[in-house]
Amino acid sequence: MSLFLSSSATSCTLMNARYKKWNASVSRTSDGILKHALPKEYGNGENALLLIHGFGDGPNAWNRLAPQLAKQGYSVRAMRLPAWGEPMESKHKASLEDWDHAILKEIHALRQSHDKVAVLAHSMGGCLSTVLAQDQKLPADALVLYAPMFEISSARSPILKTHTWFKIGSKLLPKRMVIESIYGEHCRVHPPRHKTERDPFNPKSFITMLFAEIDRFEKQAPQMTIPLRLVLPGKDLVVHVERSQQWYQTLRAPEKQLFTYESAGHVLPLDIDVLAESQRLTVWLSEQGITP
Repeated sequence: MSLFLSSSATSCTLMNARYKKWNASVSRTSDGILKHALPKEYGNGENALLLIHGFGDGPNAWNRLAPQLAKQGYSVRAMRLPAWGEPMESKHKASLEDWDHAILKEIHALRQSHDKVAVLAHSMGGCLSTVLAQDQKLPADALVLYAPMFEISSARSPILKTHTWFKIGSKLLPKRMVIESIYGEHCRVHPPRHKTERDPFNPKSFITMLFAEIDRFEKQAPQMTIPLRLVLPGKDLVVHVERSQQWYQTLRAPEKQLFTYESAGHVLPLDIDVLAESQRLTVWLSEQGITP
């Protein structure tokens, strides 16, 4: 036990040092938010699209796709989930309820000035929005998922499966442990962003929240009352593509479509042909009555 406590303390010290070094290399606002993590708005259309980012990320995950969607004629807003991009002390206070509430608040705000609102969500954001939709609590007119995080892949997990490492870490690692995402983002077409353009240091509680959200998803019936478009990469080292495919096959929805970008990796909003995707998406949304 004393050996474990010693190694755990050493890991905490090392990780805190790495976090401080990274934190000194990024730019923050006077409120402490990473400048690249601020919400962004594009276009001024009659109907709106709300874009939700994934784990360890922020609104800039949509920097390539969002402008093209605005050019199609939509009002586009890339939101920031609470605590993401904020200092570590703020992250320790965040909850799943905060993330859910923020998504609902953003949709309600867009509805005040737009006839219809569709949600586009990537990775963890996809799991959050799907759970809300399957609980019939997502007040959107359509949902578009990009590589949703329904199950985490073990492709980059050493020796043991990712979920096994999570169960070990949840019992042994200190409650306020800071954990670094050691792998770069998984892109196969475009160069991955530098670590200073993401949010790679997060508390143990964020990992716990992520697995809790996946558990919420697994306990739900695969059904929703709004149209669904699922977009997957040909290869994904972050999430299990097969789990998304299985879910899609059993999903009951008014309308559903599956599209695969064979050459792309996990970070689809940055790794696909955004002009082609914006055109395909506009056609599909228009078929659902969400016109530019």
